[in-house]
Amino acid sequence: MSRAAVFRRDGWTCQLCGGPIDRAVKFPKSGSASLDHVVPLSHGVGTPGHVLSNCQAAHLGCNSSKGNKV
Repeated sequence: MSRAAVFRRDGWTCQLCGGPIDRAVKFPKSGSASLDHVVPLSHGVGTPGHVLSNCQAAHLGCNSSKGNKV
């Protein structure tokens, strides 16, 4: 699984707020691209893990706000 595949699949749209992700915005800016785990890895054993179906595109700020919630 690649990060690029997730962003292509999601059309460079934040799956948390619905806004466009600007590829030119770089980390650590709030609007930069980040990879969100739908079911956080911190939920432990039995979670889907780091697989394409459990990942989605998100703004860094939106992802940080979500924290480890589902």
